[in-house]
Amino acid sequence: MDITNCIKSITSTWFGHPGTTDQVLASIEAQTNLSLPGDFKEFMKWSNGGEAKFSNVYFSLWEAENIVSLNKDYQIQRYLGENVVGIGSDGGPICFLLDYRGDEELRFSSVNFGDLDPSEIKIIAPSFSDALTMAINGTLIDDNL
Repeated sequence: MDITNCIKSITSTWFGHPGTTDQVLASIEAQTNLSLPGDFKEFMKWSNGGEAKFSNVYFSLWEAENIVSLNKDYQIQRYLGENVVGIGSDGGPICFLLDYRGDEELRFSSVNFGDLDPSEIKIIAPSFSDALTMAINGTLIDDNL
């Protein structure tokens, strides 16, 4: 499902904030030296962070203005490297990541906040839209994060 259809599907159940601006998203890119994926930017322009409980997983996305500072506070790049960006959590011990490691395209991944061990990063989906689609369809399960 593309991001537009994902947004339509969750409009009534997503608890979010008014969308962010291109300038805020460009600031994240400048500070991280990484290009945010288009689907993630589109989502954040619709809802600047927010949360929802899907059938098998909880999503909590950070507000764009807080992404860089929360990555510093959690020391994401210190432990996981410069090629990942934390964007939220499952409301518990799992951090959701935009994962730019390796030769492959960007992926949506997760890691435990307690470990922040690069070898423990789990690839969830090939894109933010795909991960959101899995959450909507019930195929993304909290226990598998």
